[in-house]
Amino acid sequence: MQPEADDVLLTVRIEARVAELLTQATSLLRRHGRRSLQPVLRYDLRGQAAGQARWQQGHPPELRFNLAIARHHADDFVRVTVAHEVAHLVTYQCYRRARPHGPEWQSVMRHFGVAEPRRCHSYDVDSSQARRQRRWHYECRCRIHQLSTTRHHRVQRGQASYHCRRCGDTLTYALRGPLPVTIGD
Repeated sequence: MQPEADDVLLTVRIEARVAELLTQATSLLRRHGRRSLQPVLRYDLRGQAAGQARWQQGHPPELRFNLAIARHHADDFVRVTVAHEVAHLVTYQCYRRARPHGPEWQSVMRHFGVAEPRRCHSYDVDSSQARRQRRWHYECRCRIHQLSTTRHHRVQRGQASYHCRRCGDTLTYALRGPLPVTIGD
């Protein structure tokens, strides 16, 4: 089976688990006078984070998942990581000001059948999945430099300037676009 087909099956499993957990959460939400949740699911998370729950005033809540991690740990990911992120949304909806992994969140996790809620996953994430930043061309009088995306954005926003250690000249953007991806700082 091709990776795309595997990803489709995995996203179907994740979506089914989210629906199951939201059904289980209905009684908790009603008890706190809250409506049911309709989160937007996204599969765009990268790096070492397995999942992320986000909510912003005026927008539907979001659940983001890292398919690269989910592919290698599918069963545990669907059972525990998905519950972890849905529990964040339910906890926020019920308690608003609760600590992210505090007693209220742990109670929701137990309600979802996770006996020992954990703050972080313990999945083996190899370096090929680690977050990477692009490098950007900057130049001075004597040579070309490579700045990380973080530093590039600081320069673009006027928050920082960087100087060549050799000639002391201020580095200027060379307008050549990003260099190939490398491990970032």
